[in-house]
Amino acid sequence: MKPSTDPKQDISGATATVADDRGRTVDEAIIRSLCYSDIFSYPLRVEEIVRYVTGVKMTIDEAAERLRASEPLMALVRTDGEFYFLEGREANCQLRKDREAESRQQLAISQRRLVPLQGIPFLRMAAVTGALAALNAPAGDDVDLLIVSSRKRTWTTYFFLRLWRRFGHNPDFCFNVFLSEGDLVFRKENFFYAREILGALPIYNTGSFERFLDANPWIYDVFPSYDRGRDRQMYHIPRSPRWVRRQRLLEKLLAGIPGDLFEFTIRTIQTRRLDSSSPGAAMSMRRNRIKLHKRDNRSPIMVKFDERVEEWTRRYRELAVPAIRPVE
Repeated sequence: MKPSTDPKQDISGATATVADDRGRTVDEAIIRSLCYSDIFSYPLRVEEIVRYVTGVKMTIDEAAERLRASEPLMALVRTDGEFYFLEGREANCQLRKDREAESRQQLAISQRRLVPLQGIPFLRMAAVTGALAALNAPAGDDVDLLIVSSRKRTWTTYFFLRLWRRFGHNPDFCFNVFLSEGDLVFRKENFFYAREILGALPIYNTGSFERFLDANPWIYDVFPSYDRGRDRQMYHIPRSPRWVRRQRLLEKLLAGIPGDLFEFTIRTIQTRRLDSSSPGAAMSMRRNRIKLHKRDNRSPIMVKFDERVEEWTRRYRELAVPAIRPVE
């Protein structure tokens, strides 16, 4: 068989090759998105797949078309009409619906219980993170919160939140990370933390959440299809003038030198207490940042993610290998 000398045929062949390469890139990105959610038994809607794809920017329409027309992808990814999931994970659809209903109820209750946060001095933002933020929390799960305080008042905010948690009988609220408005940059730029940041639900916010996102533009490099304006869900605690007045009063009392002395004293005492109470825990305590995770969940989650991606990408590539045609 003689090689083609028709330039139009060569161009059309090159175009087809580019389209095939693009299709496979999109398919594998969709698989990666589903592999991560599969760790948490969490099937995804098509817009959620696109929100958290890595390595390529795509539209919802493009993803929907690949899920509808790509044969090797359709062999591995199934749908119940609403959610998409890896083959064999059908039972997770009902599990997600049950957990989503439970999570919405838990968020509604938390919104009412968190009203007193407006009285915490120097608190500027509280965002729900983890399973509850994803609407995937089982009944009785704790409420994890990311906290942002005013500059130079991180430990003061921490102290008053601990008082509220203890004496307000709120043991199910966990304050895992405290940041200062003077230091909002996440220095560990990786997939796991980008996913946590973009998945957070600000429940009390004075503008710090937007500044937090602006301070970490790298998260959009990890998830290039994430639409900040479209995708952000908002849950706000009802405004309470009574608690707001208390916050303003406490901030006046703790301003200037008295407040600096209070901040230094609390930081010194609490650092010693935390060091002695949780030796070897995955904690970090600095002047403007506190991380109180007693277990490092990132490593085991990422190991599971890498294993799933390797397995399901291999299966996809085996299916996507074009049949070898005999030479004419």
